[in-house]
Order: sequence, then C-alpha cells, then structure tokens
Amino acid sequence: MLIRSLKWFLLWWMILQIIFEVVKSQVKSLQPQERISHTATYINNKLYILGGESITTNPTTNEIALKEFFYLDCSKSFDTTNLSWEFLSNIQVPTRWSAASAKGGINNDTIFIYGGFSNDENDLNLVYTYNTKSDTWIIPKILNNFNITSKKNLEAIINYNDGKIYLFGGTSDELGISNDMVILDTINLVYNIGNLTNAPTPRFYYGATLLPNQNIIYFGGNDGKEALDLDVVYLYDTINNIWNTNKVTGLIPSKRYLFSTVLGSDGRGIIIFGGFNVVNTDSLYILDTINLEWYVPNITGQLPANRYNHKANVIGNFMVVSFGYGYQQEKESDILLLNMTNEKYEWSIVFKPLNDTLPLPSTSISSPPTMTQTSSPTISSEPQSNISSTTIKPIIIAGVLVGILFIILGYLFL
Repeated sequence: MLIRSLKWFLLWWMILQIIFEVVKSQVKSLQPQERISHTATYINNKLYILGGESITTNPTTNEIALKEFFYLDCSKSFDTTNLSWEFLSNIQVPTRWSAASAKGGINNDTIFIYGGFSNDENDLNLVYTYNTKSDTWIIPKILNNFNITSKKNLEAIINYNDGKIYLFGGTSDELGISNDMVILDTINLVYNIGNLTNAPTPRFYYGATLLPNQNIIYFGGNDGKEALDLDVVYLYDTINNIWNTNKVTGLIPSKRYLFSTVLGSDGRGIIIFGGFNVVNTDSLYILDTINLEWYVPNITGQLPANRYNHKANVIGNFMVVSFGYGYQQEKESDILLLNMTNEKYEWSIVFKPLNDTLPLPSTSISSPPTMTQTSSPTISSEPQSNISSTTIKPIIIAGVLVGILFIILGYLFL
C-alpha cells in the first residue's frame, strides 16, 4: 500500500512539474525580443510597439522581431519587473525598423507609420496606418505632388492643432542625409514641404520635441561623419513656416545621437536620455526652454544603464523608456520609468496612472481635435483579432500532456 501511494505521489509530482515547465516556457516565449529602431506610439492608454531590429544574431528571431506588434496597457498600475505585454495578430503587419510614428487622423485614434526599412523588397509604401478602434492596417492614399520619397532614421512630431506630422531630415537612398521638412497632413491626407531657409544642417538620429508655442525644437544628431554638438538649438515655427537658431548655455551635454527627448510635466523642460557613446552618469539632462539653459536635475532611485536607439514617451507623470541598446534583458526590464511628479525626478519600477479626474499631460500644445472619421482603403476587410494564438497554446499543450499521463496512470494502477 505504501509503495502504491509513493508511486501515485511521484506521478502527480511529475504531472505538476511538466505543466509548470510547459506553461513557463510558453509564457517566456510571449516576452518580446530585445530590439532597437522600433516605433513606440501612445494612444488610448496603450503604448504600441511595432517591429524594430532584433539585437540577437539569430536570423529566425530577427524575422519574428520585425513582425511583432504588441502593446502595454497603461490604464492600470504595473511593475516593470513583471510586465504583461499584449500581442496583436501579425497578419498584415508591415515589417518596419528605423521608421517614424505618431498618433493622428481625424479622430486621433490612428497610428501613422512613415518610412523606415522593410525586409520586403516589394514593399514600396511610404505610409501605413493602424486604426486602434477597428484593429485594421491601412495603406492610405496620400496626395503627393512633391514626389516625396521614403526616409529613415528621423522623428515624427505631431501638432494636434492642425493634425500635421512634421518629418525633418533623416536619410534616404535618393537624397542621402537630408535637411528637408516633409509635412504630412493626417486629416486631409496630403504632403507638403516646409521652408528650407535657415534650416539646420543635414542630420539624422537627432532629438525633436513640440513646444507649447507651436515651435518644434531640434538639436544634436549625426551628420554622417560624427555626433553633433548640443550647444545650438533650431526652432521650426509651425505657424509661420520659418526657422530660427539659438545658442544655449549651462551644463551642455556631450555630443550624442540616438538619444530620446520628451517634454517634461512642467511644460518647459525637455528631458533627454541616453545616446550613443554616453556613460550612465552622463545620460540624463534637462533643457530649460525659457532660459535656453542645460542642467542636470537631482534624481533619486536606482540609476539605470545608459541606452541608445530606444524610444521614450510621456505617459501621465512618467517618462516611459522602451527597449534599445545598452542593457541586459536578463538583469534589467525592457521598460524604464522616470517619475516626474511635482518635478521631483525618480527612477522607479512601479507605474501608476493618473487619477481619471486629472488631465493627462502631453507633449502637444492642446488636446487633439475631435472630428468625424472618413473611410480609407484597408489592407484587410476583416478586423484582426487582438488575441494571439500563442496565448492559449500553453493551456492546450498542458491539457494534452495531462490527458496522456492520466491514460498511463489508468493503465498502470486501475
């Protein structure tokens, strides 16, 4: 009797171990690949991540990373040590890295993806859009009277007052490194060209942020030879279509590119983080846009490893940094959080959304306009499911294994 009970105990222990290992391995597979050059777009309390280039050398995982499309739910609190990503269907998802993205469209519920690289040689589309309401990818028909070509390694800055995305500089096969300003009207779906007089020198991997006065500020980057200084800033007036140049003072950061920029919660300080060839203690600065002065803020919390070729978004009171080079996924989260509450900066692992009664701060100058949605040609006439097939895979596998083991048990002991 004792031997029989021991056998039952061992077999049940084996069953539980197998179920645990299967579920653990499948859950781990749902974690996204480490990546660079992805897009990160915040819309409707979700941070959407598209594509990017895999850091791994495995060509199979590289292909997976390029096709991955997922989001992080920011409507509720989360811990960066235990992130819960939601993967969307990869059917019809464009493969893109080094592209530019922004929220736009008539109802501001659409993600616009411009330019970038594709692993599909036949994919010559300049723009893709993703409608977050219908879960559909669209190739919009945009009036192009200026022979706009695809550019890469640039930033997309949206002005919600006019629904236009401003695309400065970057690189292209036709123009090389450029300093032109492409303007994409996301409401009327038409391209325009900005003024080139007094424009910055050609560059890519720069920093750019929209200010409350509807100027876009640009600085740093790479001109194809070296990293550029951050002692000069360039202001593009989106209302009057003119450029201005200003010298800055203070504790000027070292030359850099592939860094991120966001407008802080005070509406006047631009926070830059990371950059290529930058050390940890030199990774974060703030530019006071009123005094045009750089300074290093007092920051508490555990100092993270420097990153570059990452993305940063303002979500509530947090600067949310996603992926990039410079950290080890096994030791540090894909997401970094800088709490900016009351202009007291703290690196944190816990995200807390703002109270529903409080307005969300934004890098835009006003709330997006509300308009009526118009129809556009879609890639797929059927909405894609938000539920990935990999979500239920662990349950199916575990169930099959348990069934097989029960058959064995019945054969041996019944």
